[in-house]
Amino acid sequence: MSGFLRDRSQSTSHVTARKLDRAIVVVLLIALAYFAYDKFVLSADREAALVEAVTQTVSEQAANEEPATESGESGQSIAVLPFVNMSADADNEYFSDGVSEEILNALAGVPELKVAARTSAFAFKGSNLSIAEIATKLGVSHVLEGSVRKVGDQVRITAQLIKADDGFHLWSQTYDRELTNIFAIQDEIAGSIAEMLEVQLLGEQKNFTTTKDLSPETYEKFLKARFLMRRRNDAAMNEAETLTRQVLTEAPDFPQGLVQLAEILTQSAREGSYQQQEVRSLASIAISLDPDLPAAHMIQGSLASRNDDILGAIHHLQKAIELDPNEPRPHHWLGIEYAKTGYLEKARQQLQIAVDLEPDHANANGYLGFVLTLQGDLERARFHTGEQVRLGNVFGGPRLVYIDILTGDLLKARQTAAETDGIDTETRARLALLINAIEDPSVSSQYLEHIKQPGVDRWHISQELFLLGLYPESMRLNQNGPSLLLSWADDWSEARALPEFEQILKTRNIFPVWDALGPPTMCRKTRQSYDCRKD
Repeated sequence: MSGFLRDRSQSTSHVTARKLDRAIVVVLLIALAYFAYDKFVLSADREAALVEAVTQTVSEQAANEEPATESGESGQSIAVLPFVNMSADADNEYFSDGVSEEILNALAGVPELKVAARTSAFAFKGSNLSIAEIATKLGVSHVLEGSVRKVGDQVRITAQLIKADDGFHLWSQTYDRELTNIFAIQDEIAGSIAEMLEVQLLGEQKNFTTTKDLSPETYEKFLKARFLMRRRNDAAMNEAETLTRQVLTEAPDFPQGLVQLAEILTQSAREGSYQQQEVRSLASIAISLDPDLPAAHMIQGSLASRNDDILGAIHHLQKAIELDPNEPRPHHWLGIEYAKTGYLEKARQQLQIAVDLEPDHANANGYLGFVLTLQGDLERARFHTGEQVRLGNVFGGPRLVYIDILTGDLLKARQTAAETDGIDTETRARLALLINAIEDPSVSSQYLEHIKQPGVDRWHISQELFLLGLYPESMRLNQNGPSLLLSWADDWSEARALPEFEQILKTRNIFPVWDALGPPTMCRKTRQSYDCRKD
């Protein structure tokens, strides 16, 4: 590990700004008219067609890809804050949140707009911060806020678009409607807006009515189920599943409902082949109904990843990004797939985009920190790993210690191990033994004896064994996790010369990815296989 121990918006014109403000108003009004339906999808592309599609997509991205930069204010950016529930019944919050999210989803489909991620924008729900402060934190120049008052089948929706830098209200509108047919309402509003502004919707006349009309009651169940799904606790997830199944009983050809049930099943605590089989079935039906739902491609990518179909995962995650480039999750997951296969720079770029889109995403920060560690950029790695811990994911605590070890500052490593929040007593003791073993290899047997205890944390132990140079032991301990990823670090290249490493490549189906996309920079094609040893 010797190498690791070395020191380590353009502005727009006034005219353009005026055009952009008008464009946002038009798109926003369209979105208000269209407060129905997320765009999720599943695809079933396979074998040669899949390889060709992935190869083309990744090649095009590689040609155009530039390293992501820190998020900043852009004239083409907006955040949709959760609309305030003004109904007498506090339980109607699911409806006001649903309206907000549908507007956000509609705006996210406009390529010219950067739309703050839902989780980031909704984090300011009930916040006392000013619009300007929220906009600065989210890196946007416009903010949409509003309210929803629902009484029976009557609804009043009020929305206002605010220019963040000066607080100027660019547009506001109130709609009073009877929810007898939500699709007729959305067409009515969209048509009136087009007439008022004397423009065609998004450059062409567009009808947002779907082929499957839902009753107001069914649509409300869908929104309530999605609201409950966001809570993630078991009781809420169970109720969300029940409601979504009712939606599909009433509207079996509703693709968003199919994808919502697939997402609920994917996120639930239950495991097993039954779960995956149902998710896959839901996905297949959804894609046959609507092939352009980004979340369905995310689900398909997740299923492919779980089954070591990395080409399939890359294909579907790339498609999800194409359909909704402002959603951070597919960037995050695609970064993980790239990291598995040794494409560290591509992984870093995708993870950086995910963090830029959602700065408060703990896992994305953590994985970005991990990839930066592999690249030897320890200063930035420590920052993003620290963000992971600050945001509540204590899994990053030991990784902060590892980064200190890699910088050669064992005193700081001891301090980090003792003081970082979330590191439990047993882990602190193990980290102390690790640091002792690195400082004095003659006492490494104490550490090795300690990790033989039941319930060993395989993910962290794998990296600790790499720090000690015990690569075969790490690979035998955990073939499906960090041992593969850690081997891509330039200063741990000795691990790539081991037969255990080649076996992991075969087990994880890495070679077909390289056959399609080419090997990473540290590997070379041979007559029969690939050679990843360092020259």
